[in-house]
Amino acid sequence: MNKQLFQIQLLHGYFADGLYQYCKVLADSDTIKLMDRYKLLTRMRDGIFSVYMTCQDSAVAFVSYLNDQLQGEPLRFLLAANEEQFVSITDVPFDWCGQMGFSSKLTIPENTQSGTPLQLKAELGNRTVSQQNVIGVICIYLDDLLVMGCNSICYVIEFKARAMHWVYYLINRSQTKLNNPMICNKERYFFDGPESVVLSNGEKGLSFNSGDRLFPLEQVPTKLFDLVDRLPASMHTEFQPVEHCLIQGLPTPNAGQFSVRQKDTKKYMCSEMYIYL
Repeated sequence: MNKQLFQIQLLHGYFADGLYQYCKVLADSDTIKLMDRYKLLTRMRDGIFSVYMTCQDSAVAFVSYLNDQLQGEPLRFLLAANEEQFVSITDVPFDWCGQMGFSSKLTIPENTQSGTPLQLKAELGNRTVSQQNVIGVICIYLDDLLVMGCNSICYVIEFKARAMHWVYYLINRSQTKLNNPMICNKERYFFDGPESVVLSNGEKGLSFNSGDRLFPLEQVPTKLFDLVDRLPASMHTEFQPVEHCLIQGLPTPNAGQFSVRQKDTKKYMCSEMYIYL
């Protein structure tokens, strides 16, 4: 019966289920040769990469022997994903074009209990693998597996979604009279604005922005905002202002649709969306 030596779970905050199923873990050429020689098996399913031994020895005995053969060198795996999509949805520098490094040496304290997920933290670096669409290299040292007793070892690689500054442009092409337009959500978070602007095509409009607040990109949007118009108080409204919802559920940013802006010396990512009446 095959015995699991370890697994690596891939998570990403952009995706609705939290799993990074569009990313794969692949053994590099040297690791493939070693796995073929010692009949190690791999499986990739639901964002989880698993490595199995097939011999009848105990896991500790087998890994100890394998570690001696490797003379302390790690098993190396490539993290493969569409680079363009990865950079657009992930919290990395917007001009980043390197590769990430992950090592079990950074995650194994001696007193960690078996079965506890161990975070593999990313280190941004230069490209060490020329192969296209390789976003990172994972090094798993077998002596780290031995420290854990080679029992139910689960590594986790988790990426944060890219956070964006939001800007809405409202263009009123209809005869709708606006009194005090606002953009807000059910939690009563209001966008800054409006400010009068002239768009690149010469059309006049109003702009609203999220101020200092940034919103992470989401595959399935959960942060929804409405365009409302606050009507002045009158005797018909018992002298209380009334909010009229003009558009419920405004558009939200798509991955890759952003621009780079600069405030003072700091650059930031901004997503611009257009609303037409």
